Amino acid sequence: MRRRTFIAAGAFGVLGVAACAGRVPSPLPDDVAERAFPPLGRNVEVDGLPVHVLERGEGSGPPVILIHGASVNLRDWSFSLMDRLAQGGRRVIAMDRPGFGYSKRGPGKWPPARQAAHLRAAALKMGVERPIVVGHSWGGAVALAWGLDFPQDVTGIVPVSGATMPWGAGATVFQTLGIGRLGVDYYQARLSREAEEGSIEAFVSRAFRPQSPPPGYIDYVGAPLSLRADTLEANGQDLASLHLGLRDMAPRYPQMGVPVEVVHGERDWLLGVDQHVREFASLVPDATVAVAPGVGHMAHHARPDLLEAAIARLETRT
Repeated sequence: MRRRTFIAAGAFGVLGVAACAGRVPSPLPDDVAERAFPPLGRNVEVDGLPVHVLERGEGSGPPVILIHGASVNLRDWSFSLMDRLAQGGRRVIAMDRPGFGYSKRGPGKWPPARQAAHLRAAALKMGVERPIVVGHSWGGAVALAWGLDFPQDVTGIVPVSGATMPWGAGATVFQTLGIGRLGVDYYQARLSREAEEGSIEAFVSRAFRPQSPPPGYIDYVGAPLSLRADTLEANGQDLASLHLGLRDMAPRYPQMGVPVEVVHGERDWLLGVDQHVREFASLVPDATVAVAPGVGHMAHHARPDLLEAAIARLETRT
């Protein structure tokens, strides 16, 4: 319990590209960042807010929806993985979560359940039926919320290096006192300073450890988009509130009505296997687990074959 308390106050309170809007400067003005990394797809409007989506491929099987984690946007998926998945004869759709990339979020709190409902509404407008929903890291919580709240609409869920479990009772105390958000703000100040000093490459590389980013990834992923004021605020809200969202979701896992395929790295330094894989899977009625030896937090890049296999297994369930 003590270890989980420190992880809760540290891992998601002191990790991520996050801060309150305007507290720290962005390395590039927002308009410059957006000209350098323009939208790749199109917008689908939900409740007056744009949801930025990118599509690849087509097929008769269940579409695959890809949801990114904290600090990034759908470019994390479109760098190489979307094309690889689409080559299997699939319709593949990557979505910017609300507040990230070119999707907007409205006022109020945006826990995983609200984000899942918002993205589901966009998918329905696109004519998507019974998708396989894949979520990396923070996006794993969104994918699981989608499966919990709308099981009739989903073929299966794939959390990849996913945040699945709350961090114990002590974490609630920290976040109630606002310590989690203070930690997030502190870390963002450090990130912004590193970016201004030209070391954003080192920051991104740490996310991949013990692997390295694929060649060209850092230039492609659009890190300056994550340092825009509105995105900083959205990410700060998400990181500081994730524990509370998972605390609400975890008691419902035994009633999960869809199959879940877990893909995770054995050496994930952020979301440990014991808690976010084994403990989680023990609660889910229909869960299959694939743990990649020697792989860190970016398991979808390090072992895309495991992700493909997970999706293929779910496709046979239709």
